[in-house]
Amino acid sequence: MVSNGPILGAIEIGSQQWLMPVVTVLIASLGLLVLSYSTAKQSLGLKSVLILLKACGIGLLALCLLNPTLVRSQFRPGENIIVLLTDNSSSMQILDESGVSRSDQFAEVLKNDDDEWLTRLTQDFDLRKYSFDERVNQFENFSTLDFRGRRSQLAAAIESIQQRFRNQPLSGIVLLTDGNASDLERLREVDLDVPVYPLKRNEKPNNVFDVAIDQVSVSESPFEDAPLEVTATVSSSAQEELKVLVTLGQEAMPVTPSGNLEPEEAASEESSLEPDIETDSGNQKLPQYEKTIIVPMGKPAVVRFKLKPTHRGVAFYRLRVLPDDERDVFEHPEKSSEATLANNERLLTVDRGEIKKRILYVGGRPNWEYKFFNRAVAEDREVKLVSLIRIARKEAKFDFRGRVGETGNSLFRGQDREADEETESYDEAVVIRLNTLDNSELSDGFPKAKEELYKYDAVILDDIEAAFFTPDQQALLERFVSERGGGLMMLGGRDSYRHGQWHKTPLRDVAPIYLDRAGGAPHGKLKWDLTREGWLEPWMRVRPTENEEKARLEEIPKLELLNSARETKPGARVFAEVEDEQGARFPSVVAHQYGQGRSVAVLIGDLWRWSIQRQEDEKDDLAQNWRQIIRWLVAEVPRQLETELEWTEIGIVPGVKLNVRLRNEEYQPKENAVVSISVQPPHGDPILLDAEPSLSEPGLFEATYIPRDTGAYLADVHVKDETELTSQMRVGWTSQPDEEEFRQIETNYSVLESLADRSKGEVISIADLSGFVRELPQKEMPVQEIKTTPLWHSPLILLLALACFAAEWGLRRWRGMP
Repeated sequence: MVSNGPILGAIEIGSQQWLMPVVTVLIASLGLLVLSYSTAKQSLGLKSVLILLKACGIGLLALCLLNPTLVRSQFRPGENIIVLLTDNSSSMQILDESGVSRSDQFAEVLKNDDDEWLTRLTQDFDLRKYSFDERVNQFENFSTLDFRGRRSQLAAAIESIQQRFRNQPLSGIVLLTDGNASDLERLREVDLDVPVYPLKRNEKPNNVFDVAIDQVSVSESPFEDAPLEVTATVSSSAQEELKVLVTLGQEAMPVTPSGNLEPEEAASEESSLEPDIETDSGNQKLPQYEKTIIVPMGKPAVVRFKLKPTHRGVAFYRLRVLPDDERDVFEHPEKSSEATLANNERLLTVDRGEIKKRILYVGGRPNWEYKFFNRAVAEDREVKLVSLIRIARKEAKFDFRGRVGETGNSLFRGQDREADEETESYDEAVVIRLNTLDNSELSDGFPKAKEELYKYDAVILDDIEAAFFTPDQQALLERFVSERGGGLMMLGGRDSYRHGQWHKTPLRDVAPIYLDRAGGAPHGKLKWDLTREGWLEPWMRVRPTENEEKARLEEIPKLELLNSARETKPGARVFAEVEDEQGARFPSVVAHQYGQGRSVAVLIGDLWRWSIQRQEDEKDDLAQNWRQIIRWLVAEVPRQLETELEWTEIGIVPGVKLNVRLRNEEYQPKENAVVSISVQPPHGDPILLDAEPSLSEPGLFEATYIPRDTGAYLADVHVKDETELTSQMRVGWTSQPDEEEFRQIETNYSVLESLADRSKGEVISIADLSGFVRELPQKEMPVQEIKTTPLWHSPLILLLALACFAAEWGLRRWRGMP
């Protein structure tokens, strides 16, 4: 083979000037051989063999004239780098069926520095030892590893090793891990520049016993009896169905960071879902719930807890699962028969909001509906109802109705008034205010400015005509829903909807029905029923089961007053209907999204019959229904101060991003403020963060916190205008960085094989480790040296040539040829 330079694993011709003479001699020799054997009387096959043997001998001798040189490459001892990368996470402490942890099995291989494979690896390569969990660290002795890391950042570790040795002769990574990486998604996309050699433990199929929480979700709903639902998926590796105890207990709150936000006193009413037990934590009685379930073999089981927290604000709950016959394993872990207890519990966060939702009720007259509505909302600790009720309409002023010289309305005679000018006149409606914060609230009647109306989260209009409001107030109501994002509900009555001339106001767009299209009149009394949409919404249902709800609907008394609507708007949802005596059906509760807010139309005007006809010892279903509808109406109403938690990564370290949104009194983004956040970790002193204004959104302030400990975190958000504290709120979250670490307890061989295949490495068994180390120098390395050997100096070529000539002569004499 001709070459202008060294070729690895090839033959180089040194004296190329002899190439043509050698080729000429070979051709001439081959012609003479053919000619000389052509007259022989032997078979063609024998003559071909004889010619080939002599031609090979001549060719080998002629090859020496070309000065052939064998060029080979071989690795240079001690120049190439091999990294021994060891998993130092807590999942390495999981026990196998023999009771030996994974770390102990690897330790048997690595703890002795005098082992033959490790000694040879150290002699042939530049061996570097690194461990990884949340970050990568160098170590010298395997016994110094503690296997307490909370996360297996395998992808980040491989990227870090490749980056550290980017311009150095890194030959491969020998990987010691169980494959249960916390960053599996990232691992599938990482670029592998060097071969990875995962080390596989010599184990049988994993039949260890373990009970684990696979998934947990917390959902909130306006359903009053169970506003909070915790759903958990529990699995077991037992070879038969297993009886499992599941407990859910409220945790004691961490120390208040700033001391400014104290927990509110417990509500007077008891939860409709009584806890199974209560535990003492200081002076607090914390509810504990228990359930026993059966987990089938090879399939997960789902368990649900429905509970009603007795406090507003942030609360933490701990969910635990354990075999029913091992109820004390968390107090005595040594008694556990499981591979690990790390995946048997989860810490959950619940935030019910600390500030009551304020609702403005505007009534055209005192009526039965308000009596029962007010009574229902008064029992809700999450809502505060402020009422503005007209008790007398405008009327002409006549002197004979008052005393001589009296200009004010005689209805207010005897009240302590500072001046007669402040007393309502005959030609003004007489209104009363109930449940206001102070004497100034609603003192001028219905709000006339944004900053006054936008203090409320919802507005309820009951039996009030449009003329009660000025055109500006009507437009303000429309913007209250579309811009501020508030809720608007109109109740049925003789002055509601078309009867109140609302179809001539901006609220015709807000309503979920067409106010300018009158529907047909019903015949006779009306029966209340839920639509399919209503059955699907928990805030429209009152009873926990379908049969109980159907029975409850049958007991509702017949209704008589309906504001008939011909049709609903596109996108509106009908949640309840009424049916007249002829079978015709009419919508009774309709809602839709309008702008940023919600609008609800309750077209029935005498729902009070539902409560007034119930027995004293019966449950007040109407009151519960009102409370649930109100909670749904205000559930997503924005506030002036809102804080959102978003999990992010700072490099490879997980962190919590706190997004604080500020709005002014007109609910426009507010930027001229100072936002500080005091974070209380599970242990230690509070940490103060300064939130910085976002460059992407006005009114948004951002701060990032990196949780270091496992547990519950509280954060108090403080907003100041210059030096004055204007608002504050509290949020909470939990950090469990080892959650992904123990999601799977079996060794993830698919990850190990994928790494080996993608990097052109191989999975190595511990039993084959010594053989792998012996063969490793034969693989292609970044640093290799070139070794050349002149072939014409080798006696092997001469011996081969002589062997060819001897074989040709011997074969020829054996056949009797001259």
